[in-house]
Amino acid sequence: MSTTLSQSQGTVLAANPVVHTDGQTTEAHAPKPLPNQWRGSTWLGWIPSLVVFAMLGALGWYGHHNDWKLPSLNYKEIGDPGAKWCDSHGVAEADCVVCDPTLIEAPPTLKFCLEHGVHGCILHHPELAQTKSSIVPTIEDLQRTARALALMPRPENLSVGGLAGTRIQFASLEAMKKAGVEVELVTRAAITESIQASGEVQYDATKTAQVSPPADGIVREVVANVGDWVRKGDVLAIVDSQDVGRLKSTLLSVLLEERLAKDQLTRFEEIAPSGAIPGRKLLEGESELQQATVAVEQAVRGFGNLGIRVVQERLRDSDLDSMKEYIRSIGMERIGMERIGTVDSDNLIALTAPLDGRIVERTTTLGEVVARGNAMFRVADTRTVWLDLRVPAEQAPLARLGALVRYQPDGNNLSHQGKVTWISTDVDRQTRTVRVRAELANDDGLLRNESFGRGEIVLREEPDSIVVPEESLKWDGTSSVVFVRDARFFEAGRPKFFVTRSVRPGVHQDGMVEILAGVLPGEVVVSKGSDVLRAQLLKSKLGAGCTCGN
Repeated sequence: MSTTLSQSQGTVLAANPVVHTDGQTTEAHAPKPLPNQWRGSTWLGWIPSLVVFAMLGALGWYGHHNDWKLPSLNYKEIGDPGAKWCDSHGVAEADCVVCDPTLIEAPPTLKFCLEHGVHGCILHHPELAQTKSSIVPTIEDLQRTARALALMPRPENLSVGGLAGTRIQFASLEAMKKAGVEVELVTRAAITESIQASGEVQYDATKTAQVSPPADGIVREVVANVGDWVRKGDVLAIVDSQDVGRLKSTLLSVLLEERLAKDQLTRFEEIAPSGAIPGRKLLEGESELQQATVAVEQAVRGFGNLGIRVVQERLRDSDLDSMKEYIRSIGMERIGMERIGTVDSDNLIALTAPLDGRIVERTTTLGEVVARGNAMFRVADTRTVWLDLRVPAEQAPLARLGALVRYQPDGNNLSHQGKVTWISTDVDRQTRTVRVRAELANDDGLLRNESFGRGEIVLREEPDSIVVPEESLKWDGTSSVVFVRDARFFEAGRPKFFVTRSVRPGVHQDGMVEILAGVLPGEVVVSKGSDVLRAQLLKSKLGAGCTCGN
């Protein structure tokens, strides 16, 4: 028996069969392939594990020699290596303004402002501003803050337990830069506060009309087509209706009866004084004339029900031929002689536009038999449209009639403006939204019926709001705060520190946040790296205490 090891493949191969003591012969089984980590250069597979163990060992060594404390964000090594260090505040003990307040002027006493909800309200006490020159809030600043606070609830600060006025000190300007702290100026910017909602454009229902024939008939001519702009009274189509013919025949008949009754009553009145006829006959003549007159008025009202005007004076104050000619022309005044000549009928009805607008729908064809009430055209004044917004129920109370609305259709960068005209009193059961309708101008016709987009109801627009970067705003557990740079930060020999200022935030917009109260333009606040100062602030809140002298 013999075996060989193939190092190139990493497996043991059976070269000869195995002979047992009982004389039976079997094939030797080849062992399973060796693991991949033993192939080729086997020591490379241990490198990741060795790196992890090395890092854990280094971390253990650092923790043992530094009492398991994280490196100081103020970078102690930048300062005097021989100075005694205040580990609680990250600066030399001799320079720590928190441990030794006598090194600089004492911090002011801050009172909580019930009107604006901040500690040390800078709107009432502008002397607290960290600016080289004095600054005074404007009347507009006070009015803007009042409007914002009256509009809706804002994030509130607790009146007790806040850390406003706390000073966060750095060992040096280099230490601040090495900690990644950057600053920005408090500025002014235009701020818009609004309700965002999806919207659907619809035709103005008060300026939309369905045009239907007033009587059954046959379409003899179609004058208007989809897309045409029409004026009120313009002819859209001509319908030949037997109902109109019957009405004209009835009117002519009752008019003749009325004339006959009138002539007969006149003769009775002429001979009645001579006693040639009894008085009862005279009364019967008067009754017949009244009945004939009522029949004429009923026939005229029949035309009125079809929207056809009849001038009764022309029926009674003309000779018989003129009366017949006028009856034939009833309802055909707007059609025009050029069209009347093309249709050999006196029973024509002109369907006219009930308002100024555009033909947005046509459902009729030439020669079609139409019934009274069937829509043949739809006319809409597209110069104004409705915007149906779906506002969350909890935001609906903020909407007001007359509020400015801006709308941007899907797939379009153009903005359209209008005003709120109606607010529903119902809440949709499924979506829990409230319908808010606005009316938008659409002179260019770019807004399409039943199209969708995004709308906003403007609640408040402020052209000169006080703003800071969003990353400047932090929460210390009781208040919203920013860190304001000391006004004398760059004076030689002066400690480098920031003052914690409680603020009342408003609208967040485009990476900035409106500050309703707490800072004034011209002050400088921490932007990038504000978490460094917040960490130091919370450390003092936990009660780490001062270690100076220990």
